[in-house]
Amino acid sequence: MSPELSIIIPTFRRQDSLRTLLQAMTAQTGVTMEIIVVDQNPAGFLDELLPAFPAVKRLVLPVPNVSDARNKGFLVSTAPVILFIDDDLIPEPDFCEKGLGVLRKHSTINCFAPLVYNVEGRELALKHADSTRVEALPDDPAIFVITETISAALFFRREYFARSGGFDPLLFELARTAEDQELFFRMRQRGQRLWFVPMVAVFHDESVPGGCDLRTQDYWLFREKCMKSWAYRKMIHHSPPGVLSPADRISLARSAFLNREVLGSGLKVVFRQARLLRRSIRASKEYLRERLSYYTAVKDMDHLAAPGQVAKQ
Repeated sequence: MSPELSIIIPTFRRQDSLRTLLQAMTAQTGVTMEIIVVDQNPAGFLDELLPAFPAVKRLVLPVPNVSDARNKGFLVSTAPVILFIDDDLIPEPDFCEKGLGVLRKHSTINCFAPLVYNVEGRELALKHADSTRVEALPDDPAIFVITETISAALFFRREYFARSGGFDPLLFELARTAEDQELFFRMRQRGQRLWFVPMVAVFHDESVPGGCDLRTQDYWLFREKCMKSWAYRKMIHHSPPGVLSPADRISLARSAFLNREVLGSGLKVVFRQARLLRRSIRASKEYLRERLSYYTAVKDMDHLAAPGQVAKQ
């Protein structure tokens, strides 16, 4: 029987949480599925874990890059619906069934984020999603369009993700963050919508080590990665790419240090943020200079058509 759902799990430096997720996924009710683990680990890291899940397909990615992992997982998948899910999430047994049910019931929904909550609870996660609300679904106001979210869990109809152009592997190679925000921005430019469905929920165990290091690394390294991603996204979406307009620079400055957290830390921190922003812009420009040919107009940008681009750099 052909799968209804392809579950794509990029994994890096995690074993216990991946095992928990695979146990939860293989126990899902009411869905025929294929599970694809995109292994970005050193050789042998998962050799003792994966044999316990013989139905799981393994795709090896030698260079860790979550954008590339998601794109390549999609390219080998076969189902009409895709679920991207991170390896530190714990779904309930009917999570996938509920997700498919939303798509069956609402033909206008082609991509949606479930409620991803942590130990702070569902209410806070819902409040955050509501802050980016655009409009509600007419026949179910609890479901609404949002501008962006985290990519920890995302349901896509297959053709809709293909139309998006996929995640940007070069952005992740540079900054190790914000590849999801760039995708959602690009989707909006193409007239694609991201919905939020709070009745489909999944727990995010943020205590799990490994994977993305942004939660635990030094504050200034974290800020540098964020600033690089901000600058790079502005430059690749400029026409022609590689340029920052005056409005872009004002926006970057506002994001970098014109906010309550930074201004409340004193002038020394403000000046350090400003220097860091200049350095991040310079580094992003240098990185992009050798890769300008990879980028075209937003309407034509397709990272799925050139999945090997990162390895060639």
